[in-house]
Amino acid sequence: MEDGFQGRAVLVFGASGALGSGVATAFAAAGATVTGADKVRPAAGSAPGTIRYESVNVLDDAALRALFDAHPSPWAVVNTVGGFAPRRPLAELDHGELKGQLELNLVTAALITKHALRVMRSSGEGRIVHTASRAGTVSAGSGFAYSVSKLGVLHLVSMAADEVRGTGITVNCVVPSIIDTPANRAAMPNANHDAWPKVPDVARGYVYLASPAAGLVNGAAIPV
Repeated sequence: MEDGFQGRAVLVFGASGALGSGVATAFAAAGATVTGADKVRPAAGSAPGTIRYESVNVLDDAALRALFDAHPSPWAVVNTVGGFAPRRPLAELDHGELKGQLELNLVTAALITKHALRVMRSSGEGRIVHTASRAGTVSAGSGFAYSVSKLGVLHLVSMAADEVRGTGITVNCVVPSIIDTPANRAAMPNANHDAWPKVPDVARGYVYLASPAAGLVNGAAIPV
């Protein structure tokens, strides 16, 4: 069964972040031609030289359209863009925080899906892989703003998967619980960091869902 990425283009959004950079590196190691997209490019020398980087604001619909139209349709579009907001009582809900989480986690995913599907339909094949969160599947322990925005990503994946069913395109997502990143360590300094899933291990889930071999996997939310 074909499962390699040689000659296949992969576009990774959020590629300057801890998770995104690890995911981009994993695809490059698998043989893909990788373009990393983020609002800010990584510092010189901090990323593999085989990965090309583009600057884009993922909340800018026109800028996303221009980015997708500037290159041939990618085989896979992988989205690791996102942000976190801590738990607070609903009686203390912050309107700005709620809007910000919905934009950062859900609106970005919806716009990326829009343009990925727009270009992939012409080729009739491709993979879209988003990043949800276990917080979107539970009602305790997480903040409402973050949780509901990630729940929206799960619903987006289900609806997009229904739209593409029967084509050569699939839409799936990875659902992390916690990932060992510098930001998460800083937020939870007293946690057992050694027990947390590492970025290279989590990245394998994205590589699998984006592989040609995963053509029968559509609408899946893979917990890691």
